[in-house]
Amino acid sequence: MQQSDVLSSKPYYRSHGVTAHDVGLASWRKSALSNLNGSCVEIGRVSPDRIGVRDTKDNGIGPVLIFTTAEWGAFIAGAKEGQFDNL
Repeated sequence: MQQSDVLSSKPYYRSHGVTAHDVGLASWRKSALSNLNGSCVEIGRVSPDRIGVRDTKDNGIGPVLIFTTAEWGAFIAGAKEGQFDNL
């Protein structure tokens, strides 16, 4: 099954303002601090105002969480402030 087949079957992407094509064209990257065992996440800009997050182990065919730029900024700010350190 191709990536576009998996992603197009999920209305989640459409409801968050992106298409399977957008997700497929994103340039994905992961932290330089990530482990080599594949236990990490990747981020990518899927449209000018949307950020995607996916699990590296899914090899590009798994689900992608979509955030607006504002939502992503709030998450990053919270992480830097230590708001999630007790999880």
